[in-house]
Amino acid sequence: MKIGFLSDIHEDYSALRKAVRVLERVQCDVLVCLGDIVGFSFPYQRALRGRDAEACVALVREQCVASVAGNHDLFAVRRVPTYNAGFRYGTDWYVLDEHHRQRRAGRRLWRYEDCDVSPRLSAGAQEYLHALPECAVAHLGGMPIFLSHFRYPDLSGSLVSSLRLNRLLEHFDFVRSRGCTLGFSGHGHPEGVARAENGSVVFNGFGSYAVHRGEQWIVSPAIARTGRASGVLAFDTRSFDLEVIALHVP
Repeated sequence: MKIGFLSDIHEDYSALRKAVRVLERVQCDVLVCLGDIVGFSFPYQRALRGRDAEACVALVREQCVASVAGNHDLFAVRRVPTYNAGFRYGTDWYVLDEHHRQRRAGRRLWRYEDCDVSPRLSAGAQEYLHALPECAVAHLGGMPIFLSHFRYPDLSGSLVSSLRLNRLLEHFDFVRSRGCTLGFSGHGHPEGVARAENGSVVFNGFGSYAVHRGEQWIVSPAIARTGRASGVLAFDTRSFDLEVIALHVP
């Protein structure tokens, strides 16, 4: 089975439609979404043409066999993450202003108010985002694959953090506890793909790569048009070949 991965769409409907066509062209059997369907951020995104949060949610809902929530999805529907990296949000989290939320978070919180443009979403789209899990195990092509927007213990990517080795070990322990050795995430917006294995993180550009059959965490490029090159992933569960495909959206 060939799986196509969509990640970090950020309301860029034009780019999402192109991504779906590209993955259909390379004959993906199923599509999976790794989060951040919504959340349009200035100044990182300037492609106002083709921006449509509602249409992005509808297309992901229609096309993807599995999806997980990203930090921007949670923020858009004012949902507190379950996997919170040991940080206590509190029931009053969205009553607080941005300054007090940052104080409570020790300045580790992603900043939304000064850059995010709140999407207009129907009740149905909001319900869909509310129901998305922060992680999932998808049984595809005869194997279990772990899906999340970022790494454990901050699976939604709601706090500012990095690919530190100690956190990677925690992530692999968590993935293993879910019966998986291979996991896919988004959030990092690599220009190509990031792969964590054997105690290190390697960044590769667009192209084709062989994935070994041991423990590995693979981070997908973003679909949204930003200052970085965007793209999608296609993974073949039979050959363990990974295609990292660049998107070229005007």
